[in-house]
Amino acid sequence: MSLEQVPPSLRELLADVFEISPEKVTAELSAESLDNWDSFRHLQAILALEGEYGVQFDPQRIPELTSVALLQAELEKKGATL
Repeated sequence: MSLEQVPPSLRELLADVFEISPEKVTAELSAESLDNWDSFRHLQAILALEGEYGVQFDPQRIPELTSVALLQAELEKKGATL
């Protein structure tokens, strides 16, 4: 997955949460590769995604969703329109 495969709405939302430019939000972006992606911002991202896309993440899965690709896949699995 490249930048083009991350929907603009998802890219903008995550860029805002992590305080980075949208161009840096690629599918490969993860908690390991971004210093700003700490536990607090992870929760902020989850809450923002739930609000934006009208979905509810399983609390058991939230700690595992540590990359843009995983977040996007989970949203798609829940039927969110990206």
